[in-house]
Amino acid sequence: MLPNTWIYNMVDETTAVPYHVPVLAGQVVEGLVVDAAGVYLDATAGGGGHSAALLAALAPEGSLIAVDRDDEAVRAAGERLAGDSRALVRKGRFAELGSVLDDVGVAALHGALFDLGVSSHQIDAAERGFSYRAEGPLDMRMDPTSGETAADIIESAPEEELVRIMREYGEERQARSIARSIVRCCQEQPLETTEDLRRVIIATRPQMVNKTLARVFQAFRIAINGELDELVAGLSTVIDRLVVGGRLAVIAYHSLEDRIVKRHLAELMRGCICPPRLPICSCGHRPEFAKVGRGRIRADANEVGRNTRARSAVLRLYEKLEGNT
Repeated sequence: MLPNTWIYNMVDETTAVPYHVPVLAGQVVEGLVVDAAGVYLDATAGGGGHSAALLAALAPEGSLIAVDRDDEAVRAAGERLAGDSRALVRKGRFAELGSVLDDVGVAALHGALFDLGVSSHQIDAAERGFSYRAEGPLDMRMDPTSGETAADIIESAPEEELVRIMREYGEERQARSIARSIVRCCQEQPLETTEDLRRVIIATRPQMVNKTLARVFQAFRIAINGELDELVAGLSTVIDRLVVGGRLAVIAYHSLEDRIVKRHLAELMRGCICPPRLPICSCGHRPEFAKVGRGRIRADANEVGRNTRARSAVLRLYEKLEGNT
């Protein structure tokens, strides 16, 4: 196994101020690179940390496409990878991956990585409005150049829609009382900053304040960016383009993302699809994917000690089989 200390040292040597430290980078490289001369996709480039680690494991004939929907991440990854002719950096959402790959002439992939959620760099930037810990505009857009902000949705959505968002995307039990309080406050004055929303949530007196704040902010972020629908679209594109023996790596940070990945791949790992009443299989259906290893991979205590973001990370690896082609 490639040690994560190697990854951390590499980050420190290649950039004085890293965009963010890549999580589980050693395990990603070891599990994903099956052909050093192959073509790889980093669908969440961030600051290029995982991309740089993957490139370090590729042969001179290998190549990597790094994609992100955030202009700042595209810029940071572009600067980080600028000296390597094997790397291409492009802007795009998960749902646009097919178009991005077509534009750069890539029909087949040997591996693809999704590092889901919001980066620590985005969270730390108060002006992006992702964190309840720092005051900033109530924005939360992954791509700040398009779409509605969190403030827009919170002001225009009826109470029932606010409840749905918090329950579905944040699994928040106090969604009803928080939604009612938000609507009442918006009737007097729009919520425009993260502190405005934070105050409204705290005023409902949740039992575990920080957990409730995290869930509600997560819920609005996911809703605004369409993250779960984007994930399904991105997985579908990559699954179609992986070569036989190619691998998919997904790092998730909460149960909603992880559940989607598991369910999506569970369907593709099914063998026989005959009705249960049939005594023997007559369909001839074969699994299209298989797990790599035992299932989920977590960061060890050493990595969590260096990078607290790794605490909630879950890495899953899958390999494409010949299936039914």
